[in-house]
Amino acid sequence: MSDMRVVVEGRGTVSDIRVAVVGIDGTGKTTVVRRIRERDGFAVVHAIRNHEDPHSPFAELSRALADASAVADALGRVQLKVAVLCLQLWLYGPAERRAAARSRVLLADRHPLVDPLVYLPMFGQLERDDEPGGDVEAWWRKQDPRAASAVRDWLRACRGDTDPWPLGEELLRVGAEPPHTMLDTLSRRFGVTMPDRVLMLDLPVAEALRRTHARDRDSELHETSAFLSATRKRYGSVLDWLREARPEVAVRRIDCSGRSVEEVTDSVRRALGPPGT
Repeated sequence: MSDMRVVVEGRGTVSDIRVAVVGIDGTGKTTVVRRIRERDGFAVVHAIRNHEDPHSPFAELSRALADASAVADALGRVQLKVAVLCLQLWLYGPAERRAAARSRVLLADRHPLVDPLVYLPMFGQLERDDEPGGDVEAWWRKQDPRAASAVRDWLRACRGDTDPWPLGEELLRVGAEPPHTMLDTLSRRFGVTMPDRVLMLDLPVAEALRRTHARDRDSELHETSAFLSATRKRYGSVLDWLREARPEVAVRRIDCSGRSVEEVTDSVRRALGPPGT
């Protein structure tokens, strides 16, 4: 199995505290970390949608990858969905190293070592056809040509070729490994380490679905009641495992049910420590 990773030379991580904010879709992770960034000036990295950072040098590529993910959703091919997820997470290491030099506190909207522990095993359980048929060609064709060119270049830089299917299959096999093996594999692959703290924003699935359906973008392959329910349960299992296996990582659950964005933001901010941390 390839252990290809992209490493950007430059300053190392200097943030004193690195905190991952995780949880099922619809819990408000992106909104909360954005408000903390605007209010407190902390560095923020968006692990999946890097273009949520208005100053990101990777924004154009991140938008292209988001479009590629939407096409994978439309085609319903989990291998393509997982391949794009990997390409998105490969942006995290360079983005983290860049952001960490600006602030003593770094917030991650999702994390490339936490969220795959949740999602890869679940994607691996979805019914799928192991043969791509014509869907890889359709996936490229349905993307905007300029965006597809950026995705192709990034895939080549990360993997040495431009076929997304083997990457998706490889990641699904990683998702079948035991958690500690998966964690080591992902750490090597993405060139990152575990955060110091993990904050899970927790929300009942029905409430999360109402929020996701109110968004301006299309629903994703996994945004169903059954999948979100299983994901919420899986987050709990993964975080319980982290408490035991990686006790140096502080794990905390924050209840978001019936609470406003301001209330949840204040809870997350308190979990980061006093002002000036």
